[in-house]
Amino acid sequence: MHRVIFLLVFLSFSACSEKESTFSYEPIYSEKALLVSEIGKNLEILEVKTKYPITGYPTILKSDRYYYLLEEGLVTTLHQVDFKGNLRKSLDFGNDDKLNAAAISQIILKDDRVGVITFGKQITWFDEDLKEIGSEELPVKAKFHFQLGQHSIAHTNGIDEADWDIITYGPKGINYYMPIDKNRYGFYNQTFSPFAKWGEKVLFSRVFNDTIYSYENGSFNPFFHVDFGANAVSNERYLQIQHPLEMLDFINERKYNYLQGEIYALDADRVLFLLNNKSRRSVGLMDFKTNQLTVYPGIVDNSVSLMPLFHPQVAIEGDLYFGISGETMEKNYNRLPDSFKHRLSPEYAESYFIYRLTLK
Repeated sequence: MHRVIFLLVFLSFSACSEKESTFSYEPIYSEKALLVSEIGKNLEILEVKTKYPITGYPTILKSDRYYYLLEEGLVTTLHQVDFKGNLRKSLDFGNDDKLNAAAISQIILKDDRVGVITFGKQITWFDEDLKEIGSEELPVKAKFHFQLGQHSIAHTNGIDEADWDIITYGPKGINYYMPIDKNRYGFYNQTFSPFAKWGEKVLFSRVFNDTIYSYENGSFNPFFHVDFGANAVSNERYLQIQHPLEMLDFINERKYNYLQGEIYALDADRVLFLLNNKSRRSVGLMDFKTNQLTVYPGIVDNSVSLMPLFHPQVAIEGDLYFGISGETMEKNYNRLPDSFKHRLSPEYAESYFIYRLTLK
């Protein structure tokens, strides 16, 4: 009898150990950047010329006919660009306009329309000529809305003291996931891609959290955990933060590792996500074929321009998109190969460059 009990306990422990080993992964840290040739098969670079130089990291979206760039910074402008890089139209938003620039939280695409979301809930729709054609109100308020067929997944990011971090909504109603710890400081971060469609799953990443979650068949569950060991952020340390200056001090501390809240599906076996590696923005590559998680200091184009690409903007239909300002290109001019320099316009320093990497 004792042997039977021991065997059952041993098998139970072994099963738990096996499950844990396939759930939590300790990163391997690479000193070299991840090369685009390791994750993609073709890189296309478009030079986009606008009236004024685009700065920062505009949101990049792609419809069946155009790219859309939402520039936010000194100005807030929606640019429409064809697939050859030619600017078709631009729409400027001001702080005193009907559509307040300061209230814009996201842009989305639906068929041949582009929707500008304000205050996390109100959508103003524009046609392909960027003319306003109507508006509607979403059933939930969130910092980021992800479309999934007839349903949508919203990441509230604690907006207006929300009770839940994830809300799904659609024809079958509204569901709530991941209650927000009200004892934590309400930090808002801008994410370009907190969700990624990965086969039948939708993966989700959030800042200051070491777990990637998956949504499938109406349920959100932990998918895999990144084991940062002694460099992980303890709950006690995070709860010490009470105001913005303390949050800034925490972000600048060069001793913590945590996810940045952005994730990208590469193929059936690999997932890319952004993370903080002791105050350095890095990328993590999870390869389920080898069960290996590698952290790289960044991504470099080793095929066309030899430029560092920093981090992706978005993954769309099997392509990964990056953006580089002409100013950054000019600062790195000496590293550009002659074959790429010949492709640049004389005014390239005032242009914006869209990198489209077709994934393997």
